[in-house]
Amino acid sequence: MPKERRYTQYTQRDVFLQMNSYQKFLKIQVIEGTLVGASISLLRLDKEKKRLRAVILARSSDWYHYSLNVPEWKHGLTAVVCGTHDSCLIVPVLALDSMKWYETGKMRDIFGPMQPQYDANDKPMPDSFDHARKSVYGHNMLIGALMCNREDAMARLQSLPDSTRYRIEIEVRRLHQRRQGRPLVVSPDPQGGKPSLSIVSTA
Repeated sequence: MPKERRYTQYTQRDVFLQMNSYQKFLKIQVIEGTLVGASISLLRLDKEKKRLRAVILARSSDWYHYSLNVPEWKHGLTAVVCGTHDSCLIVPVLALDSMKWYETGKMRDIFGPMQPQYDANDKPMPDSFDHARKSVYGHNMLIGALMCNREDAMARLQSLPDSTRYRIEIEVRRLHQRRQGRPLVVSPDPQGGKPSLSIVSTA
């Protein structure tokens, strides 16, 4: 299979810099003195200044790559700020390429419905999502939805050939376990969620 082109041009550094530059447009305030590794605290102004502990990622699917879904890792993260939202998470996601928030369990609707359709012979009908799931982007979206136990993702999984379904089930089981190797540097809010008037400058 030929190597697929990257579908996001963002790095973690790009995300951090743009997040700071576009705070007013994104309706957030980044709180100074809370950056630890790839985690930072911010206020979500469209949600009554709700304080969030966010991790900065190039892609939202990196949440699973870095095992941030594993409960044993008590990182205290409550949001993701990323370049591209290509998954489904149990925390809200702010995607900079679309400049919008995706609430818990919500995904980008760019490949059509994930719920499969069947013909008169009870055979799954080819559709746009079936084609998309064979790409890295579409695969990540299906995996994320499965990790969140979405019913449409479970139905899609059952519609796949046995060999494909078994391979995906193994991947999902593996992602429920913390990966080996050096973890991403993140931490709970160092200010303990206390109100702060010290905000990163957007000038």
